[in-house]
Amino acid sequence: MQAARKTLFGVLRRVIFWPVALALVVSTIVFATVSFHALHTKHESSMTLIARTIAYSTEAAFVFGDKETALEILNEIILREHLCDITIRAADDSLFAHVGNACNGTLNRVADAIARIAFFDDTTSTDIIRNQQRLGSVEIKGDGSEFATFLRQKLVVFVACLILALLAARVPARWMEQRFAAELAALSSMARAARLEGNFTRRLPSFEIAEFNSLGQDFNALFGEIQTRNAELKLRQSQLEIVNNTLSRMAMRDTLTGLANRSCFSEQLEKTIEKARATNAKVGILYIDNDHFKEVNDNYGHAAGDALLVNIGHRLSGAVRESDLVARLGGDEFAILLAPVSSEDDLQHVANKVLAATARKLRLVEKVDIELGVSIGMALFPDQANDPSALLRAADHAMYRAKRLGRGRACLYDPSVDVSLEET
Repeated sequence: MQAARKTLFGVLRRVIFWPVALALVVSTIVFATVSFHALHTKHESSMTLIARTIAYSTEAAFVFGDKETALEILNEIILREHLCDITIRAADDSLFAHVGNACNGTLNRVADAIARIAFFDDTTSTDIIRNQQRLGSVEIKGDGSEFATFLRQKLVVFVACLILALLAARVPARWMEQRFAAELAALSSMARAARLEGNFTRRLPSFEIAEFNSLGQDFNALFGEIQTRNAELKLRQSQLEIVNNTLSRMAMRDTLTGLANRSCFSEQLEKTIEKARATNAKVGILYIDNDHFKEVNDNYGHAAGDALLVNIGHRLSGAVRESDLVARLGGDEFAILLAPVSSEDDLQHVANKVLAATARKLRLVEKVDIELGVSIGMALFPDQANDPSALLRAADHAMYRAKRLGRGRACLYDPSVDVSLEET
């Protein structure tokens, strides 16, 4: 199982919190150490003063052996000065008087134990002296309340510092998180739009943080370059499509007349017959040959022959429907694909229109008119042929029969007649 990745904001919080917390803890420890040393010095002076006060107050009772008076004085002092134990001993170390008081509170006892561990000696003794002669000694022991108060104060300070550390870390972390989050969200949104939508038109604004602003400007520059490259690629693609379409049209068109060429005609014929076969429709073909093309070429040159072919193409296109296809198969041969047609009469009707359109003379130059005239062979699918090549061949046979019969006419394919003519 893959471990969860750390977040930027989590790292920032830790980076900000721990140095602040460590600084505050170190400061608290240093402050507590200095305060402890000051407390220790003050406590020693205070305990010494209390011990001397007890020695002075009980000196008379000690000299006269009045234990009751000494105990009364000691009981009063032990309560007033928050002591745990007061002991008066003679010069020979024998016990004269002793009073004790249990340390009040758990915190005082804990404080007393900690004080002992920290070498905070809470026991003080002093001598009872009269006329420069040592009569005995006074030994006192504190109840730890002063040290407990010290610990309580420092614990409060430590907790307060820790809370301040948390707040001090959270406020700038939240502030940085909001700034970082907004700028990182803009960067992320821009990158996501580019990856998922291919959108390179978006641009990032200026950021307050210098590093993010530099990264954003690099993003903008990169997206600008990509957008420019995409525009160039689209332009090149558009140009290539135009060139491909032009080449495709050129490949399917006759360069002289602009009509469909043999390849285009054959392809369209196959598609039309396939569709007609599925719908039980009929398809007709007119196979057309110019009757005077060789004479024009011989008498007036190739330019005149080309002009004749172009004019024939215009006249054929004007004689048929927009849905019909007119093609130049090669040389002076043309073909017309008629679809749909219902009968042989439709073929004859269009052939008559073609004959009428090509009957008019063509004026090449002033006072020079040439004869056009065409011979037409007709074939009908599926009556005379059952496939494209056979249909075109049948129309071609019928066209040759029209030429033999005197040109300038149209003949429908007749297997019995046209096959016999081919054999002869």
